[in-house]
Amino acid sequence: MLDQTDRQILKELTHNCRIKVNHLAQRVHLTAPAVTARINRLEDSGVIKRYTIEVDTEKLGYDRQIFIQAAVKDANQRTAYRRLIKDYRNAIRHHYRVSGDMPYLIEGAFHSRRELNDFLLALGNVATYKVSDVIDELI
Repeated sequence: MLDQTDRQILKELTHNCRIKVNHLAQRVHLTAPAVTARINRLEDSGVIKRYTIEVDTEKLGYDRQIFIQAAVKDANQRTAYRRLIKDYRNAIRHHYRVSGDMPYLIEGAFHSRRELNDFLLALGNVATYKVSDVIDELI
């Protein structure tokens, strides 16, 4: 079970996974060895699965950020759908199975409208979909 200190450690690591342990210890009012022990426990228990970075996709040239809800047209199209997702893995940031009438949620970032359009044309062959274009990120 996580206590409030564990939650604060996770919050700080979420904001900056490269924070130095002694700085993190100051923020959560513990010693550095105590924080290290808690982090190790969170890793060992699977609460912390991995450390990662968040990149600014626009600075990488991915100007078209979108969310797509999708539903495979029929069971025969599942293999083609999975292959399409794999083919566009560089543009697809996350791919989720979700509840609802459209069981897939795709978070994508494309270089251009043309690249997005090509993906949507291919997706339309195997699935029905709805697109939400990202206008701005609110923090």
